[in-house]
Amino acid sequence: MVYKEFIELTKVRLSHLYPNEEGRAIALRLLEHFCGISSYEPLIEPFGAISPEHLLLLESALQQLAAARPLQYVVGFQEFCGLKIVVREGVLIPRPETEELVLAASQYLIDSGKQYASVNILDAACGSGCIATALSARFPNANVYACDISSEALKVTTENLKPSSQHLIFKYDLLKSPQEQSPDELTDKFVSMNGQFDLIVSNPPYVTESEQKMMRPNVTEYEPHMALFVPDHNPLLFYKALASLADNHLKPSGAIFMEINEQFGRQTSELFNGGNYSENEIIKDLFGKDRVVKAIKK
Repeated sequence: MVYKEFIELTKVRLSHLYPNEEGRAIALRLLEHFCGISSYEPLIEPFGAISPEHLLLLESALQQLAAARPLQYVVGFQEFCGLKIVVREGVLIPRPETEELVLAASQYLIDSGKQYASVNILDAACGSGCIATALSARFPNANVYACDISSEALKVTTENLKPSSQHLIFKYDLLKSPQEQSPDELTDKFVSMNGQFDLIVSNPPYVTESEQKMMRPNVTEYEPHMALFVPDHNPLLFYKALASLADNHLKPSGAIFMEINEQFGRQTSELFNGGNYSENEIIKDLFGKDRVVKAIKK
């Protein structure tokens, strides 16, 4: 089989899940990953031959993809902010919207003149650790902390954000008070750091249960529901918890940035009005949708 034939085959085999152009893009990514070629080689040499051993790998990948397994789980990573982030079942796959969250948080550190300082940054509900890893790469002097309730997420975060004296990865349930957390040396250290964080960044669960029916099966059947969904009757569940976390752990003039459900931008922002916060802003994404809430502590 040659490259061109594999691309056409992929489009047909995945047509029940993906439109032609997306199927074509998936085929190119599979060829790049499993055959070790550049993404443009099949375009320049469409009749390049695929070796038998690579065909076996590609066929296995197609079978998984046809069963709606996400491409990122098949190849084992997702590109995010110029990095290869390890992903597998049990962690949410990083999205482009979250890259915009990282960019907004990064700009805050730059604008506030903290980009070279040893600032304390927390990635709350870290999942794969993509946010923590991207911020660590951009700000190498920062002390980056990452927490999640999921043990699998913490394992994957450890692969992406290599533990060091500057990085602390620990288990933490955002929906419980500090006193209710499971006893652990690293968690206890975080709890003791009241008022010591310059930046909190979070992409918590925010998709309502009723929105689930509009999502593709490669999301609903494979990605962890606990990292995606919140009850229809309490869509701001995690943002209320983050407001409490920020009240306790942010320094004066420290900031919190959160990815949000576009339906609840105003309501999420209102959780940070007045009181402890001097600034509060809703940031739109590239499509003009409310995507990030930023609040700066007094």
